[in-house]
Amino acid sequence: MRRHDRVYLQPGAAFETPCVEAGSPLWLAARQWIDKGRPLVAARQSPADRRLLLGLSLPLTHDRKRLSIHVDRSSIAAVHSPLAVGQCLSRLPAAAGDALRLLDDEIAGSGARLGIFGSLAWEVVSGEAYRHAGSDIDVICDVVDRRQYEIALAALARAQSRLACRLDGELRLPDGNAVAWQELAQAGCSAEKKMLVKGEAAPALMPLSEFLNSCLSLECAA
Repeated sequence: MRRHDRVYLQPGAAFETPCVEAGSPLWLAARQWIDKGRPLVAARQSPADRRLLLGLSLPLTHDRKRLSIHVDRSSIAAVHSPLAVGQCLSRLPAAAGDALRLLDDEIAGSGARLGIFGSLAWEVVSGEAYRHAGSDIDVICDVVDRRQYEIALAALARAQSRLACRLDGELRLPDGNAVAWQELAQAGCSAEKKMLVKGEAAPALMPLSEFLNSCLSLECAA
């Protein structure tokens, strides 16, 4: 299980949320969400907590309130990767859908994988409203080598130029470390440029060269 994965719970699974009181309207909204069989999203896990930490973003009817959800690991029914692009196109205007489809084709052609998270994914899994005309699109791109890394960065930049909205998201290495793709694009190959790296542990500032060298097949040229 990695950050952004969709996590389905057993029917009636017990949960806690430190954000709201049990029985409150937001707690009841979370209860109903789980009981409808909708997924939560895997968050960064704390090694000190044996429970699983998940996230839930409620729809516009609840002002897109974000909740942290704690569950016992035995409550997990299934875990799936972030939604594929093809599962999300029906929720987008035609021009945005075309740009995203082209991006997905370029990424897939390299052997890497592109997934969707954020408000667009929440809309798809719930059928409820989360987005407005200018909402961002959030993507997670998983790469395994330098070739895929370079193809992905170039393809993401081209996609951004075709989109009216902002294309956000992360480029992730096999060890789980990820950096916002726009931050990587701005850095180029400035080896000592500090990146905000998000992984399975706490976020940390790390030189670009160290981020890339965390996977031996990814080396940043000087």
